[in-house]
Amino acid sequence: MDESIHITVQYHNILRARAGISAETLDMPEGSTLRDLLHHVAETHGPVLREVLFTADGAVSSHLVVFRNRHLLPATDRDAMLADGDELLLFPAIAGG
Repeated sequence: MDESIHITVQYHNILRARAGISAETLDMPEGSTLRDLLHHVAETHGPVLREVLFTADGAVSSHLVVFRNRHLLPATDRDAMLADGDELLLFPAIAGG
């Protein structure tokens, strides 16, 4: 029997507007990565969210900032394995001046 893990995802700024919710808890298959989860939420919430999570060629957007359990997850860790109980905060990178 396949085990599942429970991941809490919080959406911030434009991601919240595009997802239509501020947070959700997802059941993902054990062994899922951050990239797997992002594909899942893009499928669930549609192309309006997908276009800010992924580039046109399907790569995870470099403008996506992810905190995992209150620690910044480097962009090089998009294939990081998720664990049961992880809390992810998703932010779009914002430039300002």
